Amino acid sequence: MSLPKPVYDELVNIVGENNISDRPYILAAYRHTNPQDGRKQTSPEAVVMPGSTEEVQDIVRVCNRHNIKYNTITSLFGMRGIAAQPGMLIISLRRMNRILEINEEDRYAVIEPAVRQVQLKPEVFKRGLTYPTASAGPSCSVLANFVFSGDHHIQQSSSRCSRYLLGYEWVTPTGEVIKVGSLSSKSGWFCADGPGPSLRGLVRGYGGWSGGLGIVTKIALGLDAWKGPRELPTEGHSPHYRIRFPKDRHRVFIFKFPSLDQVRDAMIEMGRAEIGIAVLKFFYATEAVLFTVSANDFWELWNSGLYQKDLQQALWVYLAGWTPEELAHEERVMWDIVEEMGGEPVDDSITKKYEENMDFFILVSFLQRVLKLGGGWSPTKLGADSISHMFEVAKSIPEFFSDFIEKGKILNAPHNFQIIPMEFGHMAHIELLCFFDHGMPDWPQIPVDVMRRSMENDIKHGYHAATPPPVKAMMERLGPLYGNFHKWRNQIKEAFDPKDVSNPEY
Repeated sequence: MSLPKPVYDELVNIVGENNISDRPYILAAYRHTNPQDGRKQTSPEAVVMPGSTEEVQDIVRVCNRHNIKYNTITSLFGMRGIAAQPGMLIISLRRMNRILEINEEDRYAVIEPAVRQVQLKPEVFKRGLTYPTASAGPSCSVLANFVFSGDHHIQQSSSRCSRYLLGYEWVTPTGEVIKVGSLSSKSGWFCADGPGPSLRGLVRGYGGWSGGLGIVTKIALGLDAWKGPRELPTEGHSPHYRIRFPKDRHRVFIFKFPSLDQVRDAMIEMGRAEIGIAVLKFFYATEAVLFTVSANDFWELWNSGLYQKDLQQALWVYLAGWTPEELAHEERVMWDIVEEMGGEPVDDSITKKYEENMDFFILVSFLQRVLKLGGGWSPTKLGADSISHMFEVAKSIPEFFSDFIEKGKILNAPHNFQIIPMEFGHMAHIELLCFFDHGMPDWPQIPVDVMRRSMENDIKHGYHAATPPPVKAMMERLGPLYGNFHKWRNQIKEAFDPKDVSNPEY
């Protein structure tokens, strides 16, 4: 089946012949996203690439008139940008990749959906500015990270990306264009809400987990002052490259502690002292994947037992100062806290990796290496609350995780979770990852089963549990654990758009 010719011709009139295709070999490329996606893939009926908000608006109206379901994509890094069922149109926003404004005085940038991290970050660096970069890699959409939540590694000194959102332009499922916040009154880009109820819940999840309604076509994001070099000092070539910052103003430390309670207490005290660009407990198995260049290298490192010995209960600290004196002060405070909590440095070979790859904290430019094992990885716990609460959640992980490890369904890495404090410890983010093998006959079910057990365990303890990915199949299994939230969400969606033409699976 393909789009009826009159419909196809309407879309051609909007974007031009060179920006739409229904050729089978083109459509085949849109069947495949993340290799760990276990769903049976289907091709869209066509792919159309608008170049402006007005063209997006016209395309949505065509879809509404002809009752055509569509999905929107930028980088295709995630698993939810495909045609979820036959008969769908893919709206690719890759032509909308312009940085519209960088305001150095008021410290904000205005961008379109397909602006990538590697595109915007160097431009703001040149101006002595920066912004928090979600841990999704350099090729991913900046806009998607900021509209959703965008957790990242330097939340200690900043916050989630969504806290930096200063306004957005939104094409609703009915084809209207809404300018939100201060932009709606032509007051500029400085506030993403008000007056009245916030609309973020309806648009949140553009290209991400929660499958937001409509299409966001522009955002403004706040910028911070940048303590690092205006051009990254890169040596070598991928995958063997190094990025080192001046040691008199930038240092990385990793400490191991006797218990998770001591990791927690050190994290809290560093927040209280307001030191550190980044302070976090990181995934130790994921790090072993990130910092090796092949599957063989990973297994050699993992089987050595070094990471299991040094990193199960560890704390990563990245300090940066405007001057050497500022750095020296923060370092002295850090050492006082670490010594009081019983910490000690990990093996030098581990710390050296971060000293030579400082981009880990600002761009995560080697994130895609996580797929090198040929299997899959899945976040099976996501949530945010106080630091103490997140550590209590973490300590309960073996209660359900060990069962999957013993059955050989996931990698034996029970401490492969990260906890990242935000805003100097006012809250924290937890994320648990599991690695699984595509060679197992039921591999698509593994992450769903782990996620369900994770949430059941949280609820049993009275913990704040994580929101699951809203793919339809998962929502049906996991929604009852959350008061059937998926049914309420669908009612909101139907009230907003009775035909429900966009993102039908979410």
